[in-house]
Amino acid sequence: MEKKEKIKYIEHPSDVGFEAYGDTLEELFANAAIATYSFMTDVDEIEEEEGGEREVAIKSEDLYSLMFDWLDEMIFFFESESLVMKKFDIEVNLSNFSMSGKCKGGIFDPSKHESGIIIKAVTYNMMEIKKNEVWKARVVLDV
Repeated sequence: MEKKEKIKYIEHPSDVGFEAYGDTLEELFANAAIATYSFMTDVDEIEEEEGGEREVAIKSEDLYSLMFDWLDEMIFFFESESLVMKKFDIEVNLSNFSMSGKCKGGIFDPSKHESGIIIKAVTYNMMEIKKNEVWKARVVLDV
């Protein structure tokens, strides 16, 4: 996605939200993960570390649930291991609403990294996923 918008933050009265874009579903899901983490810290400041790689395998009932489950997994990595993922080698299968692959990142250290908003959960509120020229997802996160 050269010179195109990848992430746009949206206003919400009580939560936070974003719109993510991607030429492919894989790029869309990766940008959605980065957008989620960017509320919590400056993702660019996180150093990739050995041991910061995790496998993901998710199967859901529809595309919205797949996005929900994917971002829920990203929040889980942060809450359980202080991991911030920033590189994604994933494959999204639209025919059975599944995805698999690897995520790489590093450890968030509050003494070294900027602390942002604590994300409690992903929501279905205002969620939208569609494709025109590019894939676009709108997601609201509970804070």
